[in-house]
Amino acid sequence: MAPYSHSRATLLKPFLLAVLLVAILLAAQDKVVHSHSWLDCSNTLPSGQCVGFPIGYPSRANPDINTLYTYLISGRPKNAPVCQPGRQDVFPPKNQPKQFPSAKVYAGQALDLTWQANGHMDFIDPANKAAPRTRVGVYWTGKPNKVLRTRKQLTKMTLLRSMDFATSANCDDPANPNTVCHGKITIPKGTKPGKYQLVWWWRFDKNPVGEEYTTCFEVNVQAPKAKSKN
Repeated sequence: MAPYSHSRATLLKPFLLAVLLVAILLAAQDKVVHSHSWLDCSNTLPSGQCVGFPIGYPSRANPDINTLYTYLISGRPKNAPVCQPGRQDVFPPKNQPKQFPSAKVYAGQALDLTWQANGHMDFIDPANKAAPRTRVGVYWTGKPNKVLRTRKQLTKMTLLRSMDFATSANCDDPANPNTVCHGKITIPKGTKPGKYQLVWWWRFDKNPVGEEYTTCFEVNVQAPKAKSKN
């Protein structure tokens, strides 16, 4: 019986090692933080009313919005599309729902962008610039009808503004995991009238392989109002 027992133990060793390896990998995976978020409104009035929506917005009332509107870029690939294929990658948008119009603004006007923290508040002192936090960048070409297509185009040259994702300074109710958070951008003075594509890019990156979320939106810059002759 001894040789048989020795043989069985020898056969069991690789199996036990495989089980142990799987357990280690699963434990490591549990420690990776995953997230998701998107831009909800590209122009929020002081009253809270949204008067500008991202491209292809399905509404927070849609129970499938997490599936429909979460666009993840994983691993930091340079050539990844910055706009969600099939929903946001056509510009100007052809099928923008009438109840969710794009923002209409004038050159020099400030816009209040809003999104939800989705449980990812950075509980830090906002004044401490060295404190770790996740950031949002808003990018554009600055030219009407000219679009950003790939991640490698999100550079300092195309950055319009950078801001915190979710802190006590820019979110309405930090105690609420789904609180609304804000970020301000200003369409530069002298911007020509036309349709502009902008990219909201949240670099979450608490996942070591790289985890980023984007939402693309249109801003329709209006011609200046004619001055009264009176």
